[in-house]
Amino acid sequence: MTNPRSPLTSLFMAGSTIVAVLIGGCVGGGPASEDRINRTLPPAEASALIEEMKQDPTFAIIDVRRPEEYAGGHIPGAININSAQFSEHLESLDPDGTYLLCCQRGGRSAGVRELMEEAGFHNVHEVKGGMSAWKAAGFPVVRD
Repeated sequence: MTNPRSPLTSLFMAGSTIVAVLIGGCVGGGPASEDRINRTLPPAEASALIEEMKQDPTFAIIDVRRPEEYAGGHIPGAININSAQFSEHLESLDPDGTYLLCCQRGGRSAGVRELMEEAGFHNVHEVKGGMSAWKAAGFPVVRD
């Protein structure tokens, strides 16, 4: 049996579906709300953020590497929460706080940032290139 639709009707229906999907995508999910500021910062911008926020009690630098990596050198003032156990510590963090995440090269901190975003955190940043980029840019490192 042949399809009674003309090629023009099929083309119109396909085009209408595409337009509906595009409109739905633009109106539906849209970009993150205006109050969310989650991004990756080059080391110089991360350093400027640290300087700007250092007196704010809701600001924390979190190094998500393994404890032995953290002990080998980290950003001054950073606390260590291993990415492998990060979800266990999520409830102890303030979703309205400001966070700067760091790992070795940026992979683990990206995963933690996504986890925090999904949990409703609104102001999460990560150091682009991690500690490797931080050290290469000549920023201070402390050892425990």
